[in-house]
Amino acid sequence: MAERKELEIIIGPDGEVQVTVKCIKGQSCVTETKFLEEALGDTIESRELTPEYYEQPVTGSQTTKTTK
Repeated sequence: MAERKELEIIIGPDGEVQVTVKCIKGQSCVTETKFLEEALGDTIESRELTPEYYEQPVTGSQTTKTTK
């Protein structure tokens, strides 16, 4: 099952665009928004990293086996 990825995009009355990345752990959140940055002219005024940025992404599935 694919992981859910969510981008919240807010466009203010002055044209300022704010993008919030949700449900993506690790540095891949920056990669996920690259297409938007390029489409909007690659001009980033500021970037605020969320706690999820510093979390390790989950890779693959994990199986735990116990023996008696």
